[in-house]
Amino acid sequence: MFVRRKNPLWRGSDRLETVMLVSLFSIFLLGAPVLAWWAAGASHDADQRAISWERHNLHEVTARLEGTAAQLRASPYAAHATWTAPNGVRRTGQITVAPVRQPGDEVRIWVNRAGDLRSEPGDRNPVGKATLVAIVVVGTVAAAANGLRRIGTALLDRYRARAWQRAWSEIGPRWSRDHRPFS
Repeated sequence: MFVRRKNPLWRGSDRLETVMLVSLFSIFLLGAPVLAWWAAGASHDADQRAISWERHNLHEVTARLEGTAAQLRASPYAAHATWTAPNGVRRTGQITVAPVRQPGDEVRIWVNRAGDLRSEPGDRNPVGKATLVAIVVVGTVAAAANGLRRIGTALLDRYRARAWQRAWSEIGPRWSRDHRPFS
């Protein structure tokens, strides 16, 4: 494919295919690392902001289950509880609990500054997620370059087949006994 000398058998479409392949490969080698670096950095920064927000706005407090054992058996995963918010206000509400809990038990829950219930902060790994994002971006760029290569090659092959058919329609009748043109 890569020939230093001029080859008389090389068609213009062969040269175009070579330029297309070298260009796509160069774009992949230059573009994939840049895009992966950018996407991984954005992912890492977003996770760091989320961790910082959770650290400043979510608090773990102790809630005491209230009610009777019959009420807890009636709805085994929900219980009425009271807790004190980080701002000192006493709060009550329904919380999710394990079915083995009894009235008077203390459970740990997560709340915001006002004392509203929140889900437990996620177990985040910013570096691992950023690495995964970078790998996915490189794979996506490779798939896009391969798709463009396939489309370009298919178009060039179609053009070459038509050119070959036109040439054979001119030359074929001279070489065969049948003097009808091919179509």
